[in-house]
Amino acid sequence: MPEPVIRVAVVDDQPLFASGLKMLIEAQPDLACVGTALDGREAIDLVEREHPDVVLMDLRMPVMNGLEATSRLLEGSGPDGPLRVIALTTIQRDEAVFGALKAGAYAFLTKDATPDDVLTTIRAAHHGDPVPTASAALDVVHEFAVSRPAESESRREALLEPLSPREREMFALVARGLSNTEIAASAFLSEATVKSHVRAVLQKLDMRNRVQIVVFAYENGLVG
Repeated sequence: MPEPVIRVAVVDDQPLFASGLKMLIEAQPDLACVGTALDGREAIDLVEREHPDVVLMDLRMPVMNGLEATSRLLEGSGPDGPLRVIALTTIQRDEAVFGALKAGAYAFLTKDATPDDVLTTIRAAHHGDPVPTASAALDVVHEFAVSRPAESESRREALLEPLSPREREMFALVARGLSNTEIAASAFLSEATVKSHVRAVLQKLDMRNRVQIVVFAYENGLVG
C-alpha cells in the first residue's frame, strides 16, 4: 500500500520563486502542493484551510514576516504536532534563521539549494528524519544564541525536573549535537530506543524538535 502523499504549502513573496517550487513539488509522485501564499498572514489562512503537512516559509515578507507566522503556526504544538515548517532564507547565517529554529522550524533551506536538497528536506521533515542542513542549523544556534553561564545544580534540577535520569542523559547528548546513531553508540542502546527517549524528552519539555533542545540547553547554560 503506497504511503499518503505529503501535502506541502509554499509561502514566498516572489511569485516566480514560489511557482518554481510548486512545479518541483507537483512533479513528485509522493508530494502535492496544496497552495501558495505571498505573506505570513496569507500563510496562516492557507494552513488553516488546507492543513498541509509541511510549509516552506520565506522569512522576509511584507504584511507579516515568516518568523512571526512560524511562531503563530507552531505555538503550543509539541513533537507530535501535524505541521512541519522549513524556513527559506537567502542568507544562511542570519538571526532570522535562528529565530525560526528557536520557534520550532524543523529545518532551513537557502534559496540557492539544489532541487534534490529541497525534496530531501521536505520528505525528511515530514518523517522526522535528519535533514541536509542539520549541522548548519547547529552552527546558526551557536552563533546567535545568547549563552548563559553554567546553571547552579538546583536551577539545573528545576529546569530538567520532568526528565528521568536516562532522559537527562539523552538531553545532554542531543544538546551536544549528537545524532541518534552517535547517541546509540555512546550509550550502548539501539537507535529505536534512543529515538523513543528523545521523543519523551521533547514531549516533557514541550518542544518540537532536537534543535530546540540545543537552543534551550545553550541559552540556559546546560551544556559546556
